[in-house]
Order: sequence, then C-alpha cells, then structure tokens
Amino acid sequence: MKPNWASISGNVDLSNNQIALLPSPLSQAAPIPAELIPRAVVRSNLQFAQGTISLEVKLPEPDAQCLIGLNVEQGGELYAGLNNFGALYGLAIWRDGQWKCLAGSGYGGTLERERWYNLTLSVRGSTLELHVDGVKVTSAARQIQKGPVNLVLQGGGQVIVRNVEIESRPDQCFIVMQFTDEYNALYREVIRPTCEAFGYKVSRSDDIYTTGLIINDITQSIQDASIVIADITPNNPNVFYEVGYAHGIGKTTILLSDKKRERVPFDVSGFRTLFYDNTIAGKSEVEARLKRHLEGIAA
Repeated sequence: MKPNWASISGNVDLSNNQIALLPSPLSQAAPIPAELIPRAVVRSNLQFAQGTISLEVKLPEPDAQCLIGLNVEQGGELYAGLNNFGALYGLAIWRDGQWKCLAGSGYGGTLERERWYNLTLSVRGSTLELHVDGVKVTSAARQIQKGPVNLVLQGGGQVIVRNVEIESRPDQCFIVMQFTDEYNALYREVIRPTCEAFGYKVSRSDDIYTTGLIINDITQSIQDASIVIADITPNNPNVFYEVGYAHGIGKTTILLSDKKRERVPFDVSGFRTLFYDNTIAGKSEVEARLKRHLEGIAA
C-alpha cells in the first residue's frame, strides 16, 4: 500500500510521488559543518507493526543517510537503513536522547552517490531483517509496537526517496498446549476467539502443514509470532521446550494454568501466570483476564 506523508521537520518536497530532502544554500561549500547538514523527518498515515516496508533511495553523497523509523511515539524508536550508527547498513535504537546500536554491517565501506538503492525492512514477530538490493545485510530481534512509519533523510545534497510501499500483515499469536479434549475446548472457546478479537492471526502446531521437520516449523512459528500463549498445566515436555525457546529469544509470553496444578516449575515460577478453573465460570474469568493482558500489550 502506498502511504501519504507529512513533514515533521526539515525542508522536503513531497511532489511528483517522491520525497526529496532539499539541499541547503551551503551545499556548494565544502565541507558543511555537521550541525548544518540538512535533515528532515516525514511521517506516514499508515499504522505498521508487522510486514515489509520497501523503497528506492538515491543519495547525493556516500555519507548521506536514509532511515526507516518504527515504534514511533512508543519509546525506544527503531531506525533501520543506510549510514546508520557508523555502519553502511544498520539497525539502531533512539531512546532518551541516545543511540544504541542493535546490528550493522558494511563497516569501512562506501555507498555510491547518485545511484538508486532498493531498501526493504521486514518485520516478522520480533525478527527484523534489512535487505539492500535484495540482499539480506543485517538483522536483529526487537518487538515492534503498532504506530506510524517515519523516514529520516540527511545529506548535503538532495536525498530522494520514491516507490515507498508499506505492506502490513496481521500480528501472529502462537498457542502452545497439549492436544487433548479439555485443552482443545479452552483453545476453541476462549483463547482463539479472544485473540482474534484483538486482530491476531492465531495458530497452533497442528495448524502447520509442511513437509519439513515439525520442530523447525514450530520454532519458526514462535519466531514469527508477536506473542506466545502457553498452557503449562500438564507436565508436557514439548510444551515446556517451546516455552523455554520463546523465553530464550525474548518473546512476549502469556502462561496459563489450571488451578488444579499445585505449583508451577521453578524455572517459570517468576513469570506471571493466569490461573483458571476449567469450568464455564472459570473460562469466563480467564477470558476476561486474557483480554486485560492483551490490552496491556496493545497499549
């Protein structure tokens, strides 16, 4: 989908289906003091958390900058693009007036001036990948909250961006649980409809239909998910393996347990767990509590 843009700061031309940073009158001088190098920020009308953002950009000089900004107004804004935090291709966080590098590549290299680069940022679950001209150049793990997309352009000459496409995909919610009748009923009657009401695409491992190894499919589904919901009532080793994997990669995880379980294992005892009675009234209670958790994640 093609977004509309508004200038937040700096001097830009938004005509002719492109975004152009207008050069400074000092552009003929060499070198321009760093504090006077023109910089602009534009913001889209589209909300984004998962999917792909692609564009073409032409830089007037090798050290000019083009960054895609996510988590805007959420705190800890993420910026991905060209000439970012000392890397030709970089992912970095801007928080409380300071930069923190997440990942980068191309250190010591130089970009070509007046050449069109194809830039694509992919977000699947908490996995971010930056591609340049179809080549994956760097990646990192970071949870992205839904918000508008920013573009940051900086350079002594005219930085031009065109053909911006923002393709969103639904947030994924992966469910981890034992496949027996009582848990299947909880899944069908409570977990799935509650999550779908919040816009999540919900799946379990029995929804995966591939010819590959099931464990690879499960770990990929956990990576792609925005959140993981796991019922840890029975001592099912597969469930705890998948919960451990989700925790290990920093995935937002909600644990559920029937109150009939006397205690949860020590390794997960520090995580917040929603306890429920597997009755009609109990299902209504866990539905209400799950809604509150999902509202907190969305806030």
